[in-house]
Amino acid sequence: MNKKRYKRQLSCIVLLLLAAVAGIALTSAKSSRRVRDGELKTSRYVYSGGVLGGKQHGYGVCRYKNGDVYYGHWNRGYKEGLGRLDFADGRMSFGVWKHGVLSPAKGARFKAGKRVYGIDVAKYQKKIDWDKLSLRADASGRVYAGRRKDKYLQPVLFAMVKSTEGATLQDPNFKRNFREAKSHGIIRGAYHFLSIQSDVDSQVRNFIDNTPLEIGDMPPVLDLEISKKTMERHHAKVCRMAREWLRKIENYYGVKPIIYTYENYYKRYMKGHGFDGYDFWIARYSAEPSARRWEIWQFTDRGRCTGINHDVDIDLFRGDYTALKNYVKTKGVRRTGSRR
Repeated sequence: MNKKRYKRQLSCIVLLLLAAVAGIALTSAKSSRRVRDGELKTSRYVYSGGVLGGKQHGYGVCRYKNGDVYYGHWNRGYKEGLGRLDFADGRMSFGVWKHGVLSPAKGARFKAGKRVYGIDVAKYQKKIDWDKLSLRADASGRVYAGRRKDKYLQPVLFAMVKSTEGATLQDPNFKRNFREAKSHGIIRGAYHFLSIQSDVDSQVRNFIDNTPLEIGDMPPVLDLEISKKTMERHHAKVCRMAREWLRKIENYYGVKPIIYTYENYYKRYMKGHGFDGYDFWIARYSAEPSARRWEIWQFTDRGRCTGINHDVDIDLFRGDYTALKNYVKTKGVRRTGSRR
């Protein structure tokens, strides 16, 4: 009787041990099937992003030894899904990839890069899915306002991100948007919304303290769109404050800032008042701005962008992708700070 009981107990122990071992193996197998953030290095490339079973999987960035860089989605070691390949010689491929090859389907085409589009974002766009960011375009590569159902794709190649306003306000989504733009290979810039209610020094400090601009970023931007009523009453004061902010920011970063404003606003309040030496980012929704030369044209505030569930401002850069990169090299941030 005791021997039988002993054998039963021993059998139960063995079964429990086997179940435990199987559980550990199953857990290990499940763990190996999870996508984790990691880095892969070979003689051909350095990859950072999602990794599954020792291969690229999910979203990631692959920097090849020949200078090419791929930003986009992967499936078990192959480019698959939305992605952009920047070649070392300046060319670019963008669209939907399948098993490592750019799909020839209509929805995957990128039209030559002659038009360079960007977006400007703030808290109003809420949480952005930067992995999915793309614009819909017609067969010529042109992006329009509104909810059109164009079948072609255009990449978002630059992003202007709201950082600060007045003396104390910081956009709650700035840090994430600014970080994500860089990690997705999107040229980025940051802007400050001028307020007449705060002194200039406080606004300069607010921007500098909360905007970690780096070498290679777009020049800092002053958003100048004070209300018509205020401008009529305090035109000289607003112009003086704007010029002072621009001068102090230029002294700090070593580059001339960009001014954002509406075309009619420029014609009525700024032309001939000491701003003509700056590059302009002009908003006009009915037609291309004609009052002065623009470097960036905001042509709609009702754009639609995959990865953003709300209307978004869409911008056009003057020039192709190579011109944009040269603009950043020659006019972008050259140092991260200096004495004011």
